[in-house]
Amino acid sequence: MPDRAREVIDAWFTGQEELAVESVGDQGWFTVLRGDHKRTIPVYLELGANAVSVESFFMAAPDENQAEVYAYLLRRNTRTYTLRFALADTGDLMLVGVVPRAAIDAEELDRLFGQLLVAADETYNSALRKGFAAYIEREQAWRAKVGAPRNPIT
Repeated sequence: MPDRAREVIDAWFTGQEELAVESVGDQGWFTVLRGDHKRTIPVYLELGANAVSVESFFMAAPDENQAEVYAYLLRRNTRTYTLRFALADTGDLMLVGVVPRAAIDAEELDRLFGQLLVAADETYNSALRKGFAAYIEREQAWRAKVGAPRNPIT
């Protein structure tokens, strides 16, 4: 019996010529989206028995202002279609989502990957500034000292 969801996902990835896609086992795919602010956005898509799940590493655990970073991302959750910012066991921040297997078609995959790109790219600099302010300040001071241009993150 053909697996419609798997066929749809395979066909969708085949049509995305700009994406390098790696199969992970029998039910997974890994790729990297390119953003303007968050330059690399790793994406893992997995086909489960009833749903398709997506996971993307967003950023490392913040060094400081954790509550402010978490509040910012939780507020951002209200504007996403199916994706949510989440905290990994390691403390790192992820974007995760689940779509019913029966809902998977090319339009849904376009919407899912588009939302992931927008959510990661729009929020990255602000979250980074909040969670790593002291590090960014030290880097900017070093850049000024050595005559390097400012990092555009600030």
